[in-house]
Amino acid sequence: MGQIFLNSAVAILIALAFLTSAISALRGQDRSPQRVPVKIPPRRHQNTGGRS
Repeated sequence: MGQIFLNSAVAILIALAFLTSAISALRGQDRSPQRVPVKIPPRRHQNTGGRS
């Protein structure tokens, strides 16, 4: 009997954690992602050797 109660309590806690994470993800969807400037180094041609 006690093991059934503990298992159901754990299942309820897992379901609540899933619901809270899903709700917070849905609410955070309104925020626009911030653009971060990234410097991309120029590409160097590596196939300049005599191999084909």
